[in-house]
Amino acid sequence: MKHATFFLSQEQYDWLATCLPEPSHATGRPGIPNNELLNGILFVLKTGCRWMDIPSSICCHDYSSCWRRLRFWQKHGHLRMSWQQILLLLDQEDQLDLSLGNLDGSLVQSPRYAGVGYDSQHHRYGTNISLLTEKNGLPLTNMTFKGNRNDITCAEATMSKLRVGAKRRVQELNADKGYDSKAFRKQMAKRGTKTNIPERKFKHRRKRGRKPHMDKTQFKFRAFVERTNAWLKSFRKLRYRYERKRGMFQAVVDLACICICIRRVGVLQ
Repeated sequence: MKHATFFLSQEQYDWLATCLPEPSHATGRPGIPNNELLNGILFVLKTGCRWMDIPSSICCHDYSSCWRRLRFWQKHGHLRMSWQQILLLLDQEDQLDLSLGNLDGSLVQSPRYAGVGYDSQHHRYGTNISLLTEKNGLPLTNMTFKGNRNDITCAEATMSKLRVGAKRRVQELNADKGYDSKAFRKQMAKRGTKTNIPERKFKHRRKRGRKPHMDKTQFKFRAFVERTNAWLKSFRKLRYRYERKRGMFQAVVDLACICICIRRVGVLQ
């Protein structure tokens, strides 16, 4: 089946439709194949339209079938497993540089759904996406939190989700001043990860002891995680959160990261 999306090749589309499982039932009518529903899901992700507005030229099935299939993948963790397979392919092609990682958070504005918090810095309600990338900006893992959660409170949970085959860490971590914490540096040291985080400066407070490690040349690579956040926002479904369920919003974020990574796999180009 030829798809009408414009940001994945036919080989990438077919591989992703095959990699993601289909629900199986012992009785009743058989499920719709993935290659007939994935196009509608990707259309919603890219355009940001409502599920009910998927045109029949994109997907001939009902929009609820697309929503339920994405829900099925999210509920059973299939999106994360497919993402890890793509990262493993990239690692085998030497396209992942885990010598340096970049960590940052990004706020997505949202109505006052359950699990949404008020961000006093941006003065709006939203959901925070905590994103970890490798040295050149390819996303490695992410997590979503309430908008009122500080970046440092999300950092350790995000770092613990890193999975690239047997690899579980980056050698060094870039982050901004929002992650300046002695406890966080100790946690990263236990994982065998050096931290490259600038120290906060306070007018009426003097920090004692040795200053933390800070390499300004390495810190310039933190710009790549900002670029990756811009890549995520290029998917219009992530410009504003309309998904009421937090799990469905997490699924949309994971699928966007999958699309960013799968376009870099050489065997699928």
